[in-house]
Amino acid sequence: MSKVELKKKNQIAVITINNPPANALNAEIFDTLHKMLTELDQDDTKVIIITGAGDKFFIGGANIKQFTGQDAKGAEKLSRMGQKFTLFLEQHSKVLIVAVNGYCLGGGMELSQACDFIIASENARFGQTEIKLGIIPGWGGTQRLQRWMDPQRARELILTGEIVPASEMGNFVYKVVPPEKLLPTAMNLAKRIAARGLVAIKLARKALKQAMYMPIEEGLKLEARYFGESLETEDAKEGIKAFFEKREPKVVDK
Repeated sequence: MSKVELKKKNQIAVITINNPPANALNAEIFDTLHKMLTELDQDDTKVIIITGAGDKFFIGGANIKQFTGQDAKGAEKLSRMGQKFTLFLEQHSKVLIVAVNGYCLGGGMELSQACDFIIASENARFGQTEIKLGIIPGWGGTQRLQRWMDPQRARELILTGEIVPASEMGNFVYKVVPPEKLLPTAMNLAKRIAARGLVAIKLARKALKQAMYMPIEEGLKLEARYFGESLETEDAKEGIKAFFEKREPKVVDK
């Protein structure tokens, strides 16, 4: 059985990481995910949901065995591999929703931080736990977590390595729902987004993600450019026409 499973329907893709017992990340899974996401980047997919198989782990982190015997240069190379992948996620053209069904630890936290929405089961537990191993987050956790939530809370999680329930993660988590409602809630959000034009979704996501790292003046210039690009699309023409005709627009994805 593949360690990464993909299902797609109606411009929504669901990727399930299935690497028991803890759905740990490794080079093989990175490669498979990269290939799948690259293909989805090129097609008509609008939203991608990422989740874990089973109900105990979303992603239990990286495979710790790969850290054994590494010197500083080898460890830095592993870090850059993970950073390259999370940056790839952050720069992806499609909306990424994470559905956390259990423990989300270490690299699982960092993968989540590169996405757009985190929906968690009431059973979900979060932890940036690297410091318990005597190391620090290496796939973007020290950079992104304090952008997602209160900086002091982010520092507490990174410096203590504590594992906490979803209810204590503040605005890091978009919604906390009963386990049986996790995927339906993610799918409902995905459908609401997918009802909009493909080009506008792409441009809005780019503006939102890039603005996180820009001064407001540069972000506004970027927004203006993407606004101009969006106004030339067939979806914009149809949307404006539908507004004046007092009806719902028909999405044409062009």
